[in-house]
Amino acid sequence: MGLIQDKNAPLAAGDAVAEAPQPAPAGAHGSDLMPTEAVGVGHRCTLLVGGTAAYDRMLELIDAARESVDLETYIYRADAIGDGFRSALTAAAGRGVRVRVLVDAYGSESLPAGYFASLTASGAKVLWFNPKRLLRLSFRNHRKLLRCDGTAVVGGLNIAEEYDGDGVARGWRDFAVEVDGGVVRALAESFERMWELAPFGRRQIRQFWTRRPRARGASAGVPDAELLLSGSGCPTAEMRSRLARDIRAARCCFAWAAYFLPSRRLRKALRVAARAGEASIVLSARSDVPTAGWASEYHFARLLRAGIRLHRYRPQIMHAKLVVADDVVYVGSANLDARSLRINFELLLRVRSRELASRLREEFAADVARSDELELERWTRKRTWWQRLRSYVAYQLLARLDPFLANRRFKSLQ
Repeated sequence: MGLIQDKNAPLAAGDAVAEAPQPAPAGAHGSDLMPTEAVGVGHRCTLLVGGTAAYDRMLELIDAARESVDLETYIYRADAIGDGFRSALTAAAGRGVRVRVLVDAYGSESLPAGYFASLTASGAKVLWFNPKRLLRLSFRNHRKLLRCDGTAVVGGLNIAEEYDGDGVARGWRDFAVEVDGGVVRALAESFERMWELAPFGRRQIRQFWTRRPRARGASAGVPDAELLLSGSGCPTAEMRSRLARDIRAARCCFAWAAYFLPSRRLRKALRVAARAGEASIVLSARSDVPTAGWASEYHFARLLRAGIRLHRYRPQIMHAKLVVADDVVYVGSANLDARSLRINFELLLRVRSRELASRLREEFAADVARSDELELERWTRKRTWWQRLRSYVAYQLLARLDPFLANRRFKSLQ
């Protein structure tokens, strides 16, 4: 099937339909690339490339909202981007829209006291997720979600100025998708659960655990878009197993991985994909979390020997979290590391769309061209004993100790 299909023709399960894209004016939304609309059975996904494009669209949706706006983020900064969102949310609440903002207490602890005073004065509600200082380090709400009426935006972007740009000339490299259709109801329900869990007391944790739902698509019978969740009390194993199964079955798998510390199951799945066709990962040459970068290097030699291609993105910090396995796309807040897949509260949309996958292949090819590919012989030859030791210690801290301590602490709270 081509990328353009007659709207009146029958639609096969999982197929994508798109209008022929019209040229966008250079610089529109901080990029000269038009967002791609992929219409599946019951859902439409629009790819937003770069922070400027995502923020512009998110603010448009807030301005157009008539019933409710829910914003959930890990990091919210008191800068030009944060101030702009605060103004838009305040205006929405002022015209009678129900506005709720959920920010993580650890990720957003730099916010000054009283920052949201004008917003709450307009009638909006603001909650801090897990405000208990002793628990913040272990349990974080890392999700990024904006829902305005029947439309949602998910991706890897926080509300902060460093993401503003196209990710090439300016701003961290990241993506988001706008989605409407039945899966938005599942996103709304997941926000409600996180809102109720926010105080993070024993009662809320027990209720969250006992009422945990199974991951599901919102369109009965045709799961072209599904919501997958992770975090203590979420169907975490389902996210991990679906992700590994799709990668293992793919003939072409590629991913943007800002923080890359894959489990044994994911490493095995990537090796299978590499043998079947291609497995390729774009990483960040510079990381805002150096320990995570050192830990990711621990498995580089093994992955390269298995035929998995690794590229380090040069222009900006690469913060994206996207996996494309043939025509299946995973997009959301979860990194390919132990903290995202086993500890943090995260969300991923699993979207089956030929159009969206094809559009992302174009972006991936462009980012590979902006990256340095690692070569096994050169990588192993230049590694010093100190770099190997540093990677080993960082790996043990993040892949072993961090999950162990978080699991013990969560059990003590139940």
